[in-house]
Amino acid sequence: MVDEKLKILTIILIIFLMGFITRLETVELRGLNNTEKAYYTDEKGLPYMYEPDCYYSYRLAANILDHGHPGDKIINGTPWDLHSFYPPGRMVDWPPLILWLSIIFYKFLNLFTVIDFMESCFWLPAIIGPLAGIVMFFFVRRYAGNFPGLLSGVLLVLAPFYFFRTVPGFFDTDMFNIFFPLIVVLFFCKAIETNKNYMPSLVLSSLSLALFSLAWNGWPYIFYIIIVSSILYMIKIRGRVVDFAKKLTIFIIISLAIIGLLGRLQYISIFTTFFEFTFKPLSVSGWPGIYESIAELHAPTFDEFLSWVGPINIGLGFFGTIIIGSIMLRDKIKKVHLPYFSWYPFILIVTWLIIGIVAYSLSIRFALLVIPPLIVFLGLLVGVMDSYLKHSNFRRLRRSGNIFILTLVVLLSTISFIGASEIQFVPFVDDDFVHASYWIKNETSQDIVVITQWGYGYPLEAFSQMPVLIDGGSQDTPRTYWFYHAFATNNESLSIGILGMVSTSGNQAIELLDNKTGNTSLTVTILDDILGVGKKEAEEILEEKYRMDSRFTRELLSYTHPANKPFIILTRDDMIRWVEWYIYYGFWDFNKSKGRPYIYSIGSSNDTSQIRYYSNNVKLDLDNGGSWENKKPYNTIIKDGNSKRIIAGDDKSNFSIIVLLDKNQAIVLDKSFQDSLFVKLVILKEETEHIKPIYKNNSTIIWAVR
Repeated sequence: MVDEKLKILTIILIIFLMGFITRLETVELRGLNNTEKAYYTDEKGLPYMYEPDCYYSYRLAANILDHGHPGDKIINGTPWDLHSFYPPGRMVDWPPLILWLSIIFYKFLNLFTVIDFMESCFWLPAIIGPLAGIVMFFFVRRYAGNFPGLLSGVLLVLAPFYFFRTVPGFFDTDMFNIFFPLIVVLFFCKAIETNKNYMPSLVLSSLSLALFSLAWNGWPYIFYIIIVSSILYMIKIRGRVVDFAKKLTIFIIISLAIIGLLGRLQYISIFTTFFEFTFKPLSVSGWPGIYESIAELHAPTFDEFLSWVGPINIGLGFFGTIIIGSIMLRDKIKKVHLPYFSWYPFILIVTWLIIGIVAYSLSIRFALLVIPPLIVFLGLLVGVMDSYLKHSNFRRLRRSGNIFILTLVVLLSTISFIGASEIQFVPFVDDDFVHASYWIKNETSQDIVVITQWGYGYPLEAFSQMPVLIDGGSQDTPRTYWFYHAFATNNESLSIGILGMVSTSGNQAIELLDNKTGNTSLTVTILDDILGVGKKEAEEILEEKYRMDSRFTRELLSYTHPANKPFIILTRDDMIRWVEWYIYYGFWDFNKSKGRPYIYSIGSSNDTSQIRYYSNNVKLDLDNGGSWENKKPYNTIIKDGNSKRIIAGDDKSNFSIIVLLDKNQAIVLDKSFQDSLFVKLVILKEETEHIKPIYKNNSTIIWAVR
């Protein structure tokens, strides 16, 4: 018994250390030179965090640490976030477990050393991430033994997508999204397979599900998997369902009661959210939803499908599913090689796998759903192999069985370890962005709202402590369309009018007019007519062209034409990568509920000759202009530092070429987009008639209306 406990403890340490050490090494930012590393690290030498949501979690947790609740203010008894979706802000709706756990971790670390809160948040995923491998070990060990459990635990903590989402600096809820479902399933299966004294396991399963509900808003997926698999299992066993149904009912009642008391029951309707993300609706309530532009919501390519889960996990996991399924159908073989594995966990894991595969095939984001069931079947496969060797008729195979299985465990673990070690990371923000954020914090007034691309919203809120117009929580709202439209139009007055409206009154004018017209397309047309002109002229347009009564007109104009426009604009060079979405959403067709087709391409070159060839089939003659795919552009804009020249091309062409010589970039764009605010501020970095730079560094500029 002592030896067995020592074995288990040793295996737990191996799994945890394999997961922790590999995650620890990512802090070195392999693949970047020393200059690049310095650019992406803070004053303590730690990389900036990897995703925008990390900074939102951090800011809410810092609020709790500072004044006891995650919001900036309590409004009607509810924590309210006044930095996000400004104005008017929004209710804080964020899984609370990550916030409280980060504070506990911070307090614990400061018992032994001095560490700031952001630094403790940075390290937390490296501690939580490997724990899922330990739970996986206990689950597989229950049915297949120590070595298969060890392999399963190691492969899980090193599975590429899970590894990527749980490294230091990925301070997000993904660190819980395999850990808790596995615990729920482990205890539930134990309760189902126990004839007496099953209540402790059922309660622990329900408590684990309740904790999961505090960790991620998508918690019901494992709850539904248990219910669906239970129904399938009861169909299989037919008349012997009373005892099983009793246990299932107790689990459901306890789980929902606790989750209800925790105030997390409203997320039970997960399917609406699931379909929203996986099928990426083109429009939401008449306005463009921007889910198409989010990379992790795209369907994986075949290579991505294999690489994010891991070729070993995919290949051996599916093979294991087939082998284990065939064994389950043959009682004699099952009693010998899988004596402890019953039909219920088999049906549950298969159900989990099918749902995971469907979700993953629709969206990369759901790779986390398919990893656990694949690795369970992989572990069981290794357990069956071990059993076959031990029951072999050949004495030599029986003797060498343990050595073979141990060698297989070491080999597969080593391959996964090497694969995880080769994953390269680049933080989402850099020194330029952080310095600009601190400048905003220290040099601008408190009534300023910052306008930038939604992905930069959360980190900007965290570093600058200033409100932003859009961020990751406003991806499917009307103001996001107006942001893109303001940058896509070549009418500077309209751009300023749009940004002035949404930064002072939010969606009020849009909603007021939408309620009046009942037609989103007409609402957009009216606002386009009035936002680019003065208040007096706008009043005449509303009353004479659109027959609006004077009372309604005055109310609308109070929102569309504020006296002051206290906003600044932050642009970054990286925004060029997303120019296609500014064209697509900025010229949205509300009658067809889809974006406008666009021409867009970016290429680079290291050619220093008079004639340059770029990777996007652009050929540039510095004296005579350029061509793209052997076609002449409408014109070629060549910018080198502060100098710019325009070379005329074919008047009938529908595209333009912009060449940034100092960056060795060639950008192909719709001709209609070349005079847009986006091109002027982001690509050419030149001031306009009314918008002037007030801060500059290498890649980031802050603009204000002057």
